[in-house]
Amino acid sequence: MAMIGIGDRAQTYMLQSQNALLKARMQQLSGEVTSGITSDPGKALRGDYTQLSGLEATLSLIDAWSGSAKLAELTAQTQQSALQALDQAAGGLGTQLLQAGSSGTQNTVGPLAEQARAAFATAVSALNTRAGNRNVFSGAATDQPALASADAILAEVTTAVAGQVTTQGVVDAVKAWFASPTGYAALAYKGSATPASPIPIGKGQSAPLTTTALDPAIVDTLTGLATAAMIDAPDVAGNIVLQAGLATAAGQSLLTAGNSRATLAAEIGITQNRIAAAQTRNTAEQSALQAAKSKLLTVDQYQAASDLQVVQTQLEMLYALTARIGNLSLVNFLP
Repeated sequence: MAMIGIGDRAQTYMLQSQNALLKARMQQLSGEVTSGITSDPGKALRGDYTQLSGLEATLSLIDAWSGSAKLAELTAQTQQSALQALDQAAGGLGTQLLQAGSSGTQNTVGPLAEQARAAFATAVSALNTRAGNRNVFSGAATDQPALASADAILAEVTTAVAGQVTTQGVVDAVKAWFASPTGYAALAYKGSATPASPIPIGKGQSAPLTTTALDPAIVDTLTGLATAAMIDAPDVAGNIVLQAGLATAAGQSLLTAGNSRATLAAEIGITQNRIAAAQTRNTAEQSALQAAKSKLLTVDQYQAASDLQVVQTQLEMLYALTARIGNLSLVNFLP
């Protein structure tokens, strides 16, 4: 009977192919032993991906909510920081203005105009703060700064009070400019009258961070600061009685606006608490879903380790066989 064998080249190819298969299997089992997760989900799920797909879809949704919740958290914190900056700029200055107004001397009242202008610039800068790539006080126009420059706004206010030579006249002119649709809302505010859309933070939940630089608490604060800045306006400078009256009126306005600022900060604080609660729920649900997903794909690590040992043994035997075949030579069989 004739014997059928395989040539050296075919034998080499067969050994190489077997070597590659064993190495791939060893790598697969090593991953399963390390992670405890199957490398072949189809086999573990017996081809039914329905439950796994549902878990992954929900996890993706929670990931999106978590990302937008972080944006909401950053936006709310940025708004709170801006309000704190306004409070610091206005609160201390308000007390100084009342004290200077009561003394009624040029040395005490005159320098406060420059401080008021600096405080106004600080307030405008705070209201133009961005969270990521969003302007947080611009309403729906998040790509636009909330306000024009402080110098531009105060120049408009100075024009509005021109010709006024009484305390009440200046105060009323400043208030009228900030209240007029053709004044502050048209010339100073650069955002949108439409509030920004609520930011989704969880299933059926959103954060209504809709505060803009048109909010009465903010407008009242800017009005008080602008009134104080008019102490050195052309028709006011040099008139100590008028300057002292403006200092007193501006000081009272700023301290009164403090209550509105506190209320606004509290409202944003409530939203911050809602965001934090949503983030906690998202994290808890995410952990539960990840655990459920892992349970579907978990392997018996003991069995995987046993299988790995078997494959390692097979690979060692293959190496030994390959080495033995490689050492065969016709010379070894010649007399």
